[in-house]
Amino acid sequence: MLQESCTNKSGSLVVYSTVDVDSVQLAMSGEDPSCIPLLPLGFFITPMELVNDGGCKDEANGHNITTGSLLTVGLQVLASTIPSAKINLSSIAAINNHLCTTVQQISSALSSNCIGSCNEGDNGKEK
Repeated sequence: MLQESCTNKSGSLVVYSTVDVDSVQLAMSGEDPSCIPLLPLGFFITPMELVNDGGCKDEANGHNITTGSLLTVGLQVLASTIPSAKINLSSIAAINNHLCTTVQQISSALSSNCIGSCNEGDNGKEK
């Protein structure tokens, strides 16, 4: 479910929430929808220009520049419905996996050929 989106010169923002089929059916049947968790997930894409030794030559100031984008992803998760519960290692691993999958899907949707890896062996280096 899309919660917010905007695009301007500074970048593009998308905030949405995933809702499972059972929750949608619950709301459509007239039940109280206040128990449906709407936890935001979003991303912001900022255009970037990096001055470096390679890339396109900027004739105006004589510097070499490379253009790209910075992707920032944020999410809110409900690890437990019990307020006093402590988060366990398997929950952290599931959240990390979800975050990495989200970043890879966004990068893939934008046809990026430099996707950061979430594999521990790669140490987050670009491919």
